[in-house]
Amino acid sequence: MVNLQRRWIVVLLVAILVTVACGEGDDAATSGGLGAPHSTPGATVEPTNSDHDHPSSAGTPATGGDGEDMQVFLVASELVVGENRFAVGLTLPDNALIDDAEVTFEYFDVSNEAAPVSESTASAERLSSTDGLTVIYADERTFDRAGAWGVRVEARQPDGITLTRNIRFEVVPDSPSVAIGEQIPDVDSLTAEDVSGDLTQLTSANEPNPSFYQLSISDALANEMPTIVLFATPSFCQTRFCGPDYEIISDVEQRFGDQLNFVHVEVFSGLPNPAANGWQYAQPMLDFGLATEPWLYVADADGVVRWRVEGLFTEGEVLSALKTVGIGS
Repeated sequence: MVNLQRRWIVVLLVAILVTVACGEGDDAATSGGLGAPHSTPGATVEPTNSDHDHPSSAGTPATGGDGEDMQVFLVASELVVGENRFAVGLTLPDNALIDDAEVTFEYFDVSNEAAPVSESTASAERLSSTDGLTVIYADERTFDRAGAWGVRVEARQPDGITLTRNIRFEVVPDSPSVAIGEQIPDVDSLTAEDVSGDLTQLTSANEPNPSFYQLSISDALANEMPTIVLFATPSFCQTRFCGPDYEIISDVEQRFGDQLNFVHVEVFSGLPNPAANGWQYAQPMLDFGLATEPWLYVADADGVVRWRVEGLFTEGEVLSALKTVGIGS
């Protein structure tokens, strides 16, 4: 059963950053009060607003922050044991998007809340939507255990001011959706042939890429080539990333269409008017265990997922992921 609560939490919080990026709305959502991680037992980490030389948007407002100088929004609807893209959006108290900062993440083991332990530090990569309205900061991160984690997010702005915020988050043992290292489900998704070439029944994209609808997921698994599967609904997307993501994958298909399979699946059934169908999820969404959008899967020739990402992604990230399946390396 798809977790609808998880979907709508992500939708709501993504909308917060979208509103911020457009310069609309009132106050951003406020972090909770779970307490901040710290590197020394008993020490308290305070938010900073300094000019010290510290290296250092869709998602969910982080819980357990301290201070109000910077809001942190987690992008992912789930973080699991194993490989993840850990990403955040950052805003100022006046809802201004922090879109040009040097950001670092310091991860903490907070399984013992009385004595959090600094575990590692990473420089975050700045990622921007194709329209430039939303910026997130990301790190490819492997979590080795489930449970409570913390991260200190440090953002050094162009004027030299550094803002710091500490947040807490949970890592779950297993993903409710198809995860890295797992086999893509053998799903007989609809193709252009199934709808007599009427692509309005298969996609809400204004300019459909016909190559995305030649093969079902099942067909792709059978031809022993790597596969990209994009779950997105360009015209009905709750996160506004579906259209840009669709365009990115179309560009990638133009370059590598003869080397791997490309399949696009709409989030909702009943196109071209999913509202008439009660906004029911398309069957492949249920088969993959998905409850948010967009999602991108990259699988190798054996159908094993080598990379997946939720929400905003860049062409550079996709090209790097293709190297894991022998394309472009």
